[in-house]
Amino acid sequence: MNGVVRSALALALLASTVLACSGGEPPRAPAAAVSTVPGDGHDGRGASPAPSPSPSASPSPPAVTLKDASRALDTFLETDEVLRAAHADRWAYQLTQDGQRPITIAEIRTQGGRRPASYRWDHRTVLVPRQSGAAQWFAATAERHGGPGGARTGVFTFVRQGQDGPWRNSFTSLLNPGEKPPAVELDAEGYAIALGSRDSSVAISPNLMGPLHATVAEEGPKGYASGLIAPGPQTTGFYEEIGRTKAKAKADDCMAYESIFASAPNYPIFALRTRDGGALTMYTLIRTSSWITSAQGPGQGQGVKCSEGRPVAVPAAARWLLSPTKDLMIHQKRQIVETQQYVSAVPPKASTAPVHVVGYQGVVTGGFNR
Repeated sequence: MNGVVRSALALALLASTVLACSGGEPPRAPAAAVSTVPGDGHDGRGASPAPSPSPSASPSPPAVTLKDASRALDTFLETDEVLRAAHADRWAYQLTQDGQRPITIAEIRTQGGRRPASYRWDHRTVLVPRQSGAAQWFAATAERHGGPGGARTGVFTFVRQGQDGPWRNSFTSLLNPGEKPPAVELDAEGYAIALGSRDSSVAISPNLMGPLHATVAEEGPKGYASGLIAPGPQTTGFYEEIGRTKAKAKADDCMAYESIFASAPNYPIFALRTRDGGALTMYTLIRTSSWITSAQGPGQGQGVKCSEGRPVAVPAAARWLLSPTKDLMIHQKRQIVETQQYVSAVPPKASTAPVHVVGYQGVVTGGFNR
């Protein structure tokens, strides 16, 4: 299929998605009926209103049905691939928001105009919580085949504002090799149970997962949160990596190095109840790594004198932001920002088991050199 045909198909798919999700203002709820009863014949005084009989209320249909979610997932997977192959970058960005937007921008720009990997998706599953309100979301998993790395399972969340808003991909991560997501609890009709950000019925409330994970990544097994989250490549492994990089920066380049992890307050946290009473929690961290010279000045960093103007290779993942030839010299500071999206299995509150990180995707999304 040539580029022109793919572009046309992409626009058609995207247009159908927008048209299907933008039918004008949502219907207004009818005003409540008011029943009046005539008085007792004495100037209306002493009359008491009595409600007229009404049929028993039937359960409201879910704001997002399983069929809605399956259709949205299928449309996204098909449209996103076509748009990327057609280099319709701005259209591809419009399918995303929150932490997935900068990740998508980085993924596309890293390709440098080359044809992106083509994937085949199967074993698609949607996890749809019953919900009300303007903001709606659902999670999904799908098995990815093709491209580098072999078969991997993707974990997604999609959000929309209002019944007629377009679905956008808010979060995408990949399960670590050999991992499976914990089984999500479903009701008799197949709907999941969403947890609030401060839900305390699980070992770690969803809103605390980011800060505690960041603490383990920075402080390692000696930190106060180490017993709450299991060791692994994206927890204590980061702590060990920071130590090695810090020693290398000092010995080889005479520079100070630091790497800070932080929760992303502007990005949502998603959590679903699992069958064991715990939670499947999806959240975003921002990692900021800095190489610092003494040119930062007193109180501005931990650099040392011998590091001024030293050439230091630009990491491959940051070369879409920094030139591998022009940005070699660091006179003050080099900073690289990574957006990281995590999937964690959180045990129930009564359990003594630690949280287990089962999925991760990290992409360099910002940086500067000066």
